[in-house]
Amino acid sequence: MQFVRPQSKQKGFTLIELLMVSAIIGVLISVAAPTFQNYMVRANLVETGLMLGQWGREFHRWNGENGRFPNDSHIILPPEAQGDLIISNTQWLATTALGGTWNWEGPNNYPYAGISIFRASADVEEIQQLDFILDDGDLSRGSFRQTANGRYTYILDE
Repeated sequence: MQFVRPQSKQKGFTLIELLMVSAIIGVLISVAAPTFQNYMVRANLVETGLMLGQWGREFHRWNGENGRFPNDSHIILPPEAQGDLIISNTQWLATTALGGTWNWEGPNNYPYAGISIFRASADVEEIQQLDFILDDGDLSRGSFRQTANGRYTYILDE
């Protein structure tokens, strides 16, 4: 009597099946990546708009208590208001979502009081999106605009 081994079925995936799955994953990633990137840009812009609104209210509160806005201090928070403003120095000194740094432009050096973005490196389209969030989308007018010094500024008072 001769013993015959039963044939075993091989388990696993064929090369063609693996290539098809890889191709499908590649297509899904190529479609999802730009959408995710746009989502991240929008989230950063909304966060920036919220920070500007909150900080603007803080400067308005300080103005109400002191009868004037703080003097210009450029990149640092105004020293005269640091103890009174509920603004994190860490957040103020951090790079903005549009590149560059936050900048206080006080009425002693400018015809307005406002929070600007010093040396913004973002595309104008992204900055216009922020303007749509805060204002009207026109960087030449409104409460968020490009001022004569070339900075994008959230105007609190003129």
